[in-house]
Amino acid sequence: MKLKTFIAMGLLSMFSLGSCNAQQKDNTSKKELHYTMNESAPKNYYLLTMSSNGCNFRILVNDIPVYGFWDEGTYSGSYPINHFIQKSGTQKLKVELYPAYTHEDLGINSEEPLYIEIKKRLDGQTLDDYVAVLTNPIPKVQKGIPYYEYECSFEAEVPYEITELDELVDLSQEPNIEQQVVAKYNELKDMYEKKRFSAFQKQFDTRNKRIWVTNYIPINKGEKDDNEDIERMKKFYKHVAPIQNYEMRFFGDKKLVMLFSKEDCTYAFRLYDGGSKMWAIPFFLGMRKGSDKLEIVF
Repeated sequence: MKLKTFIAMGLLSMFSLGSCNAQQKDNTSKKELHYTMNESAPKNYYLLTMSSNGCNFRILVNDIPVYGFWDEGTYSGSYPINHFIQKSGTQKLKVELYPAYTHEDLGINSEEPLYIEIKKRLDGQTLDDYVAVLTNPIPKVQKGIPYYEYECSFEAEVPYEITELDELVDLSQEPNIEQQVVAKYNELKDMYEKKRFSAFQKQFDTRNKRIWVTNYIPINKGEKDDNEDIERMKKFYKHVAPIQNYEMRFFGDKKLVMLFSKEDCTYAFRLYDGGSKMWAIPFFLGMRKGSDKLEIVF
């Protein structure tokens, strides 16, 4: 077995996802990602496919939100989930079902409001080669209820092991955590609007390298994609929406925190072009053991 240990540093990657400063100690951790890679293990890709009818929904893998739909009508699509899988073994899946937007009075308006599958394929194979790992596990739902929650698990095999969450503290025990989170969001907002794009980009180092590693993306391609994203932001998106009218939620065994907009339930950190276009950026804040500084870690 060829097992290698890496310390990786990356730049900004949005991965087509589509969320007073805390006093700092001198020993705050560098933005690095520690992981191991078993070169002889299969490089599997995992995909979540979804089809909704009569509901809005949020899907979480290992207590981290993967995808949510908050709109009228139905939804059908798919989303890669490798970057929510930290190591081989049993993975937790959670589904939250809500009434469809503007039809809240009807409740969840179907007995089978959401069909999901988790599929996998090997690196080098095509989209046609995906095979089902988990198929439609959600039981029938009582029509008209205001909320439904379902949990189960599935097995995954990946060649990497990432220990990032093990290095973080329980944020629910941190004093004044909401003020610290809002301060960090405003720090990022200020950085972007003052056109400190290089500094803004570096805030995402750890998060983005994890995305590259878990999706087998070469560093040079990841950096190229990140730089293209930054250039697109600089060209089209001048402002960041005020950090207000939000809901704060903990994830990852309360080691991660994110702000969601109450207006549309999606990410509270959002770029605007001054017109109708908006780019909502998902990221999770965490605090490393031995530090009192929030940073983008996931």
